[in-house]
Amino acid sequence: MQGKTGLSKFYSPWFILPALTMFTVFFIVPNLASFGLAFSDWSLFYFNDIRFNGLANFRRLFSEPNFWICIRNTFHFAVVTVVCKTLLGFLFALLVQGEGRLNRGLRSVIFLPITISSIVVAIVFVSIYNPGHGLLNSFLSQVGLASLRQDWLFNPKLSMWSICLMEIWQWTGFNMLIFIAGLKNIPRDYYEAAEMDGATYLQRTMRITVPLIAQSFTVTFINSIISGMKVFAQVYGTTNGGPADATQVLGTFLYKSFGNGFLGYSAAVGLFTTALIVAMTLGFLTVMRRREVQL
Repeated sequence: MQGKTGLSKFYSPWFILPALTMFTVFFIVPNLASFGLAFSDWSLFYFNDIRFNGLANFRRLFSEPNFWICIRNTFHFAVVTVVCKTLLGFLFALLVQGEGRLNRGLRSVIFLPITISSIVVAIVFVSIYNPGHGLLNSFLSQVGLASLRQDWLFNPKLSMWSICLMEIWQWTGFNMLIFIAGLKNIPRDYYEAAEMDGATYLQRTMRITVPLIAQSFTVTFINSIISGMKVFAQVYGTTNGGPADATQVLGTFLYKSFGNGFLGYSAAVGLFTTALIVAMTLGFLTVMRRREVQL
């Protein structure tokens, strides 16, 4: 009999059972149940009377004007945050990839916001964006730009952009670390050869760095798309979808439907959101995988 190797010498495979049980009970079963409930009329008003209603929930969903507003706002949030978090994360990675004390300190500062809960960040930014005595408007007044003071969260033209800025501030550091890991894997010989041939820093970055960390771009891009399409806490903690649905997203739409007692309808919203995220993720993943370079 072949002997056990690695961790299997010390740990029984049965040790995975508690984690697997919790994953099954709290993730797999609820998701499978919600798939079935999406095609039912289950609600708190008829809690013990669940009836199959086919595609009625989806017909109702697609006929609601607010639903299309939610899709537009969700895509707005996702596109802005994906582009900004990816580009800023890459630029920060280039700036602080060194091993000096200053670079390590800057990396820690940029990464620090990730350790804070999203709902806590939202509460902090509500204070920063306060039109009366918020930090942002106070700063503008102090530097002689009082004319730029705004009601950042309750101006329909600015509210979604303000929430996007909050998300970018919190999660750019995560993308930065992924890019730094990719940069560490690039052999220095490539840069030395290019420098000897007279290539500028920009040329080395665009012709060597970017192609060879395409996998890092793929990871950050896909993670950002998923988090952007699932946005909830950032909106709920700041505007709760207001003003006048200017920041209403799929997450808050689902939450409000569930809070109103329409459980089957809420499951349909969740199923649609999941299908949309999966379709976008697979599509972008397929395209970006073709551009990756193997070291």
